[in-house]
Amino acid sequence: MDNFSERNVRHHFLSREERNIHNRWNREIPPVLRIQSGDLITMEMRDASDGAFSPDSTAAAIAARDTGKIHPLTGPVFIEGAEPGDTLKIDILEYTPGDWGWSVSGPGRGILPELLDTDYFKAWRFDKRSGYAWFNDRVRVKLSPFCGVMGTAPEEAGEFRTMPPHKNGGNMDIRYLTAGTTLYLPVSVSGGLFSAGDGHAAQGDGEVGISAIETEMTVTLRIRLIKGESIEEPRYETGLYYAATGIGTTILEAAQKATGYMVEYICSRWGLEKEEAYVICSAALDLKICETVDLPNYLVAAHLPKEIFLRT
Repeated sequence: MDNFSERNVRHHFLSREERNIHNRWNREIPPVLRIQSGDLITMEMRDASDGAFSPDSTAAAIAARDTGKIHPLTGPVFIEGAEPGDTLKIDILEYTPGDWGWSVSGPGRGILPELLDTDYFKAWRFDKRSGYAWFNDRVRVKLSPFCGVMGTAPEEAGEFRTMPPHKNGGNMDIRYLTAGTTLYLPVSVSGGLFSAGDGHAAQGDGEVGISAIETEMTVTLRIRLIKGESIEEPRYETGLYYAATGIGTTILEAAQKATGYMVEYICSRWGLEKEEAYVICSAALDLKICETVDLPNYLVAAHLPKEIFLRT
């Protein structure tokens, strides 16, 4: 059950100034904000390069950037009462992307590491009125902003790079985490220690070339605490579907985990046997390959349409 009272809800703000930024996962990083379950929070986020690029940059800027600054995250946020074994329910309310975006690729990058011989940089022009990012005068991509990184602190002690997704979320690059979606994250440490960043103006499933249309981002969230309910890996839902994610060192392992989690969910939610749930998944479940390029982990999401279940 969600534990909050509308009468006590506060709206917090975190800027992208240096004191609110970190770029490693580490359970020892002190929180920059403490909130109550049900509070709203608006977070400003730097772009994934931490300002290394401008609209006038060229491919030379790729080699010149400080890769140690990749994925500056805003946070961490301490949610009062959150303890290991609980779950955070995060309602994604609104995104505001920056004024422009960038994409990069090059040798050794993406799902086709041998395709390119040289680095490539592209600045995208945003037309927010029409809702498109323009590649050139003939090619445009619909703006569909989301955060590439949302996660809670890991249970393990130590410092970890942000690139691969992990069981507490992180660099999931799930393009479905747009406004109106609810994300569920496991809590592994006291307070949860939620952080977010890596703003994407648009991205295809898999992020195959290594980057989305990267941009600064501002996001508004409602974070609620679900006490005593645990999940193994992130989940999310909209009014149309419920999704379970699986993270593995191969696409097959990730797909197997996501499907297994969904079978368990159907059994517990709808009181069915695993044989029944498995057949339902085969008939109605969609597997989305969300993350393919941040090794050693891949992420697959299993989408189950809600309309197949009739409430009586």
